[in-house]
Amino acid sequence: MHETLDEHKIASLIHLLEDEDEETYRLIYPQIMEMGGSMMPYILDAQDRSIDNLLNARLKELYQQLNLQSTLDEFRDWKLHNSRNLYQGLSVLSKYQYPRLELRKISEIINKIRQDLWLEVNDNLTALEKVRIINHLFFDVYKFRGDTKEYYAPENSFINDVLIRKKGNPLNLSAIYSIIAQSVNIPIYGVNLPRNFMLVYVEKLYSQPLNKIQKTDVLFYINPFNRGEIHSQNDILNYLKKIHLEPKEEYYLPCSNLITLQRSVNNLIKIYSNKGEENTAENYRKILAVLME
Repeated sequence: MHETLDEHKIASLIHLLEDEDEETYRLIYPQIMEMGGSMMPYILDAQDRSIDNLLNARLKELYQQLNLQSTLDEFRDWKLHNSRNLYQGLSVLSKYQYPRLELRKISEIINKIRQDLWLEVNDNLTALEKVRIINHLFFDVYKFRGDTKEYYAPENSFINDVLIRKKGNPLNLSAIYSIIAQSVNIPIYGVNLPRNFMLVYVEKLYSQPLNKIQKTDVLFYINPFNRGEIHSQNDILNYLKKIHLEPKEEYYLPCSNLITLQRSVNNLIKIYSNKGEENTAENYRKILAVLME
């Protein structure tokens, strides 16, 4: 937690950023970085008012580094204290990509879908009946779908974009589906299946990190990228044979939220590397390193 910032000191430091002397900039840079994420609104305000190219370049660099530093700190905190909350982890990732993002608007969309689902399900329904209701709501009412045309678009990897655009990759569609299901006590979790992240419906709700769940607890699998198609364990086995992979327990059982975030960030590293945006990919590697610690 950073101390309350001295606004007079902030104004002085930002004014000094206009100095063309690189030595002055090198002296100021660590002072601003030491102030942490609390400096970000002041940097943005200065950017909005500045017409000086040198100042704008320095402000942009500082803002990007402060944003990265703040995100790394948030992920360390999430890992230690709140990794049971998948939505929060995915929100930290979106907030890094879109620093001005208003998360309240995103949570309102989640809450609206949750409320609609809560009105439709009850404990007398079977697991399959509950999934049919979720599928109808998710794919027919709210029109979510897999993005097959632009599968590797970065937007498919951020929960805010997927909620607004109503399309995404397998991981983020699955994540939103499971977050909504679990919010009404339906035990659906992510499965770290190679090439196609999916979901599994188990006997009851469990707490993270889900290491007590056994194969015998599995009822069936769900593929949100294909409109919630239902699969058996044999289907998963046949799929693994088809892509020439040995069956491992991790391909059948729920994965932790931490693994879900690791895979999501790894996807972004590959996407930006393939786009030739190596600086962006490198920053996501730093985020992945924190998640892998």
